[in-house]
Amino acid sequence: MHSSFDFARSESQLRINSRVHLRQRGGQLEVFKDGALYAVFPESDREFRKATIIQLARLGTASIRELCAGFQVDRETLERYLIRSQEHGLRAVMDEKPGPKGPWKADEATRLEVIKEFVNEPGLSDSEIGRRVSARRPMQIDRRMVSRILKHAGLKPAPDPDAVRSQIPTSQLTFRFKSKT
Repeated sequence: MHSSFDFARSESQLRINSRVHLRQRGGQLEVFKDGALYAVFPESDREFRKATIIQLARLGTASIRELCAGFQVDRETLERYLIRSQEHGLRAVMDEKPGPKGPWKADEATRLEVIKEFVNEPGLSDSEIGRRVSARRPMQIDRRMVSRILKHAGLKPAPDPDAVRSQIPTSQLTFRFKSKT
């Protein structure tokens, strides 16, 4: 008989070896070492994941192959992390800038302001939209963020790199030859 609190399986477990196993539960990754909880971090936290893998490798609790399989990391990548961290410390392995899956820096109200400006005056450049919205909102919006917001909303297509140009600028047609004097 199962419990009245038997929810849909939102957790999964993975045994790396006899000493280390992982459990995913509610968006968190729990790492157990020798039966005790060793680390807990959000599944999306790449930095903490790297640090945990490096520490487990340094402690010798699992082989490189086992860690790579368990954490789904390429062997060359893990070896590069280990070499870099040994030479320069853990900070050398951490990313300097957030990945593309990071949170929006602009809040929802700011994104809506950008979309309103684009819809109300479709001839405005992304830079001008950014200046207008920045004047009304507490954060600075640049043309790249405006472009990203509009693309995400489906209002601005990505540029087509294969589009045929109707006219080639003369600066691209000019050839310069060295004179033989």
